[in-house]
Amino acid sequence: MDLPKRPDVPYKELESIFENSLSQLKIFYILKSSIDLRLYDRLKDYKSFEEISDMINIKPTLSYYILEILTKIGLVEKKDTLYKNSKLSNLYLNSDSQYYKGKSFILTTEKVNMWEDLMDTMKGDIKKNDNNHFPLIIQVMGENSISGDLYDVVKLISNLDEFKKAKRFLEIGGGHGFYTIALSNVKPDLESFVFDLPSVVVETKRYIEKYSSKVKTIAGDFYTDSFGEDFDIIFSSYNPSGKNPDVAKKVYESLNVGGLFLTKQNFPSENEGDDLEELLANFEWNLTDLTNSKKGKRSFTFKKDLFLRDYLLFLEDLGFEILNSYNVLDLSPNAIATVNDKIVIAKKVK
Repeated sequence: MDLPKRPDVPYKELESIFENSLSQLKIFYILKSSIDLRLYDRLKDYKSFEEISDMINIKPTLSYYILEILTKIGLVEKKDTLYKNSKLSNLYLNSDSQYYKGKSFILTTEKVNMWEDLMDTMKGDIKKNDNNHFPLIIQVMGENSISGDLYDVVKLISNLDEFKKAKRFLEIGGGHGFYTIALSNVKPDLESFVFDLPSVVVETKRYIEKYSSKVKTIAGDFYTDSFGEDFDIIFSSYNPSGKNPDVAKKVYESLNVGGLFLTKQNFPSENEGDDLEELLANFEWNLTDLTNSKKGKRSFTFKKDLFLRDYLLFLEDLGFEILNSYNVLDLSPNAIATVNDKIVIAKKVK
């Protein structure tokens, strides 16, 4: 039997895909190990790799290479033969920091574990049920907002004339409540409420107590329960209600004429195949079990959700005037967001 001819497409193209993906996986596990070993708590000042080796009980050679790799990716600074945290890791990976992202990394690790069992997951053995992860998800969203777009969104809202005149403010699906807490600090005479599921407002109350806020909570389901009435501003950020027409009707009914509805949401592109990252996000979204929240096919979507263009038309038909629409990344470059994340400001005019 003769040897096969040279293939038309060189194998190195496939090998490059393998190696690039493996390289990123290696970096992830270096990062995970460095966090598990509390390395960034030990590198607040300069130390040698030998000192770190003794502290975390690994071989000096491995300690050296971990520190060199972390230096290359920007999490460690090196001076001569000594190492310490970079500003980035000192802010977000040092557990003493008020911006510590520990919960975010726990959630990331859970996602990696889900992908490791991908064959079983695709066949129906779903390991991750987001209905049971609300406390962790709320904590992660809180970490992301306080180190991301919180300050820019609060500035945008607090500069609105309608906010300066407002007496009652409601955040629906508010979770951690940071936006409402911050806005109530800007305007202490504002009567402020966060509406969310009973299991979620337990977390909200912890943050309200932590920051000594006067914000109140309302427990309920935004699909079935009333929000109340006589609100001057209603705000919604990254929650299952944000693109749903039935919820928009309830918002309209709860607002005073002249009141504002501000919603900050991920509105997926209408052409699903345009972007690899979006396809990966959609695939991962369908690996989780979120049946109680009426999950849709696309990432961050739920049944009845509308695309941005249709949602804006629906708001106008209800009796809203669209005052403005922003890309979140344009408003807040440090936000944990994509090009599909928008803030819509609508005013109830009739």
